[in-house]
Amino acid sequence: MRRALLLWVACLLLFAPLLTACGAQPGGGQETGPIKIGVPTPLSPPADYKAGEINVNTVKLAIDEINKQGGVLGRQLEAVIMDDQGDTATGVNVVTKMITEDKVVAIVGPWHGSVALAQAKVAAEKQVPILLHYSWPDEITAMHSDYVFRVSPYNSQIAQLLMPFILQKGYKHIVVMAEDSSYGTGFADGMTKVAQAQGVQVTTRVFPAQSLDLSPQLLEVKSLTPPVDLLLIAAVYQPMYLIPKQAREVGLTCDIMAGWDYPGWSPEYWQTTGEAGVGVYYPTFYSSKLTLTPLGKHFKDAYTAAYGHEPPIYAYFLYDEVMMVVEAIKKVGSADPTKIAQALKTMEFEGTTGTIKFESHDTPGDPVWNQWLGQQIFIMRPTQVGQMQDQAEVVWP
Repeated sequence: MRRALLLWVACLLLFAPLLTACGAQPGGGQETGPIKIGVPTPLSPPADYKAGEINVNTVKLAIDEINKQGGVLGRQLEAVIMDDQGDTATGVNVVTKMITEDKVVAIVGPWHGSVALAQAKVAAEKQVPILLHYSWPDEITAMHSDYVFRVSPYNSQIAQLLMPFILQKGYKHIVVMAEDSSYGTGFADGMTKVAQAQGVQVTTRVFPAQSLDLSPQLLEVKSLTPPVDLLLIAAVYQPMYLIPKQAREVGLTCDIMAGWDYPGWSPEYWQTTGEAGVGVYYPTFYSSKLTLTPLGKHFKDAYTAAYGHEPPIYAYFLYDEVMMVVEAIKKVGSADPTKIAQALKTMEFEGTTGTIKFESHDTPGDPVWNQWLGQQIFIMRPTQVGQMQDQAEVVWP
């Protein structure tokens, strides 16, 4: 027994350094090998897989650039890419696996609002930083987690930014067609609160996110009293393309506004809407009037060369997030997720469209928590079929 015990101790001493070198850090991540960044995003229908593909391409471009420069801390970056299918349960499972099995040090690329909210809760619980580049529900940052960061705007902020245009146009009755998700209903709630404070009536119609025929709801909207001045679409993927077309088919003549900027970058928008897509307003955080930083010009050129089309604005924000994670790792000299999160909280980063600095308000439930507020909004209006973001008319400001 004594010889067996001595043999066991000797083996332990022999392999202990290897176990330490290969073992995971307490907060996730590993001490050797590639530094892994998780990218959970929709990559299959019926989710918004077109946006998911752009998310993946953006992260790959950023990581390739860093790796060609020698990586970070002498280690290569690696993207752990998984399809969350635009489904909350799948999204939670994907992020859990990334953290517990793949040992990612940060997460970027979530998309659908309800899915992103659930994924953010998992990351916060497991203390791995997650950065949201175009997921809008207020609740994501209202949870006040030190591990949840957002570069994109949020629902109630966008509603507030739209009000000067709405008041200038003299709209008195707005209908929000909202999908039944955190994004859709959250946007409707934010718009209702902001607009009604300015004396503008808001009516909300909520529909299942996978709907393909919205004609019954649109006929109901057409019959409302007082008449509708503006139809505002708070949806993603197929309904967001179909509603303008179906609204015109049922004879709805009011102005139409897309809730976000897909008419400016998605060829599928024009394939679906055709002439019905002309004149549809949309808010965006990019236009030809936006001054890009040197990093922004570099990214625009590199992305266009790599993929054959210009990047949408959310790709700029996602590229910034990857680069911010890299800078945080350099700053703390570690790939420990807890230390990365601490560095992100106080970082000032010259991004593609301006200097990014996360702000936080102590008021419970305030969505300004690790939230960037430096975006500039534009309202666009295409005047011809096929116009993309650089050709459409800038109607605000």
